[in-house]
Amino acid sequence: MKYFKKSKFSFSKLYLIVFITLISILSYINKDLIYRSAVTINLGSLYVNLLNEKAEIINLFNSNNIENVSISMSSNNYVRLQQERSKMVTGYVTYGEQWKGENKYFKSKYAKDGVKSDSKIKLFGMNPDHFRSSVGHSFRLLHDGGVGLGKKKVNYLNIRSRDFITDPLLNMIYSKLFDGIKISYRPERVSINKNNYGIFFREDFFDSFLIEENNRRDSVIFEIINDSLQFNHLGEDDIFEGLGLQLSQIYLNEYDEFVNLVDIDKLKAVIYLSILTNDNHPLSDINMHWYFNPVSGLLEPTIREAFVKQLDSLDIKNVISSNKLIFDVLKDKIDLEFKRNLIDNIIQIDSLIINDHEYNSLKESLIGYRSQINEKEKIFRNNIEFLIENLEINEQRNISKTETFHIKNDTIIYDNMTISKNTNLIIDEGVKIELSNSLLKVYGGFKAIGSKKNPIKIFGSEDGSGTIFINTIEPIELSHVKFNYLTNSFTKFSQPASLIFYECNNISINNSTFENNLSGDDYINFFRSKNIVITNSIFKNVKNDAIDSDFSDLLVENTTFENIGNDGIDGSGSNVKIKSSKFYNILDKAVSAGEQSNFYLNKNLFENNEIAIVVKDDSKLISEEDILVSNRLDFVAFRKKRFFELPSADLSLTNIKNYLIEHSTKVIGLENIEYSSDIEEKLYGNIYGRASN
Repeated sequence: MKYFKKSKFSFSKLYLIVFITLISILSYINKDLIYRSAVTINLGSLYVNLLNEKAEIINLFNSNNIENVSISMSSNNYVRLQQERSKMVTGYVTYGEQWKGENKYFKSKYAKDGVKSDSKIKLFGMNPDHFRSSVGHSFRLLHDGGVGLGKKKVNYLNIRSRDFITDPLLNMIYSKLFDGIKISYRPERVSINKNNYGIFFREDFFDSFLIEENNRRDSVIFEIINDSLQFNHLGEDDIFEGLGLQLSQIYLNEYDEFVNLVDIDKLKAVIYLSILTNDNHPLSDINMHWYFNPVSGLLEPTIREAFVKQLDSLDIKNVISSNKLIFDVLKDKIDLEFKRNLIDNIIQIDSLIINDHEYNSLKESLIGYRSQINEKEKIFRNNIEFLIENLEINEQRNISKTETFHIKNDTIIYDNMTISKNTNLIIDEGVKIELSNSLLKVYGGFKAIGSKKNPIKIFGSEDGSGTIFINTIEPIELSHVKFNYLTNSFTKFSQPASLIFYECNNISINNSTFENNLSGDDYINFFRSKNIVITNSIFKNVKNDAIDSDFSDLLVENTTFENIGNDGIDGSGSNVKIKSSKFYNILDKAVSAGEQSNFYLNKNLFENNEIAIVVKDDSKLISEEDILVSNRLDFVAFRKKRFFELPSADLSLTNIKNYLIEHSTKVIGLENIEYSSDIEEKLYGNIYGRASN
C-alpha cells in the first residue's frame, strides 16, 4: 500500500475569503458590463436562436413554406462585416451605449426564386438586438438591378426586433383605415455565405420605392434630430435638395408655419396607434420619419418600432409630449372630438384584427411564432377593451351643417381662398372668376355649370395668375367652363399642376376648355382619384402635359388635344379609357401608359404627333380601331424602370405603321416584329420625343 504525505502547504481560509471578496467587488463594480455581455448579448442571442429553431420545426410539421433568400460575398468582405459587428458589440458591452457609428457597404450578390441581383450589404441598427448575433444580425441590402428590384433598399431584421407582429399590424391598420404610408414586412429565410440566419422580416426602407408603392409622388423623407431636419431621402441624385433646404429653413426660421404643414388627420391616426400599443417609442424624434407630400403640401408621419404593452391608465397629453413637433401640432386638439374619433377608430381596428385577409395571411406565414403573436394580439384586444370602457362618451354629437358659398357675379380673388369641407362652392352661369396671384383650395363640393352661350370663365389676370387645388369626397361638376392662363406656382412648394384633383371621388367635366397654362408639369393632375369622366372638352396650347393621371380611374371621351408641349394623357398606376378623342401636334407622347397602368383606347384619331401611343413598365394597353396618320412614331413598348416587368399590348384592330418594341415584349396584332434595343436612349429628345427636364 502506498502512503501519501500530508502537504506542507495549506490553502488558508483567509486567502479564500479575500479572493471571493475581491471577485465580488469586481463583479459589483462591473455588474452592468457583465449583465450586458452575459444576458443581453449571449443569452439574448441564444433565446432568439431557440425561437427560430422552434419556428422552423413548427413550419416543417405544418408544411409552411417560407421564401429563401441567399446572399453571398467574398470571404474577405464577410470577415470585415463580422469585424465591424464585433466592434459594435464591444462598444455596447463596454459603454452600454447605442451604436452611433457609420457602417460600410460591402459588395454582395442576391438570389431568390431565380431572381438575381448585384447588391451591397451593410449592418444597421443602434440597439444590440440588431448586431449581437454573428449569424442573426440585421442588415441593409442595396440592390443594383434585377426585375422587381431596381436600386431598391430593404432592411432585413429578426422577427422579434419588430415585436413579432406589432409593426406589420400597425402599418396595415395605418394604410387601410387612415390611408397612411405603409411600411411592408415580408418573412423570408436568409442565408449569408451559406450560414443560416433564420427567418427575417424584409422591411421597406425610406426611399422612392416606398413612396411609389404607397401611390405617392416622389419627394423627401426626413427625421428631426438635434433640432434640425436630417434627410433619409432626397430623390435620385438629390434632385429634391432644394425642397429639403426650403423645409429646413421654414423649420428653423418660421416654426409656426412648419407646424401648420403637418397632416393633422394622419398624425392623429399615428397617435391612436401609439395609444393602442401603450408605447410612445414610435413618436420619438429618432424613430419618427416624415414624408412631404408635394401634391397636398403636407407632412405625413410614418409609424415603426412599437412594442405593445398592457394599458392600465391613459394620459394622452403625456403620449404626445415625447415629440416637440407632435405636441405643438396637437396640444390644443386633444378634445372631446379626438376621444370620440379614438373610440370609433379602435372599434374598426378590432374588426380588422379579426377579419382582415392580408393580416390573417401574414399570421399564417408566421405560424412558427404563433404563441408570441397570440400573446401580442391578446394585449391589443385588452387595450381596445380598456379604451372603450374608460373613454365611453355618451354626449350627443354635433352634426355639422353644410353651407353654400355662392358666386353669382364676376369676382376677382386675391391672395388665397379656401372652401372648407362643409361648404359647397357654386358658380353661376356666365360668371368670370379672375385669379390674381392666388390659390383657390376646395375641400367641399364644387359645382360650376355654364352654358354654350354663357360659359363660366376662370383665368389668371394680366398682373398674375392662380392655382387651383381640390381635395374632396363630395361630387365635382364642371360644365361649359373655360380655364385660361393658370399656373402651378401659387402654392408654397409649387404643386405639379395648375389644376389638381387630389383624392377626389366623383368628378364630371364636360364641354370645357383648358388653354394657355403658364407653368407646371401638367395642366390637370388627377392624383389618387376615381370616377372621373371628361367629355366633349378641349385641351389646347398646353406647355407640358395636358392630363397626368396618378393612381386614378379616368374616362376621356370626345375630347380634343391640340398643340401640347409634352404628353397628351400620361398615366401611372391608373385605369384609363380613351374613346373617340383626337390628338393633334403632340410634341412628345399623345398617350403614355406607365407603371402598371391599364389603358383602353377605342376609335381615337392620332395625327401629326411625335409619338402616338406608348406603353411601358408592366402596363397593359388595348387599342381598338384607332386611326394613326403622319405620326413620327405610331407605337412604342419598352421597360424604362428595371423595377417593373415588360409591358404588353393588344393592337389587333389598329394599323401600326412604325414602331419601337423592346425584345420579348408581348404584342398582339403585329406580325414579324423587328425588335429594338436601347429604346430609352432613343426617346426623350435624343432621337424621338421631347427632351425631359
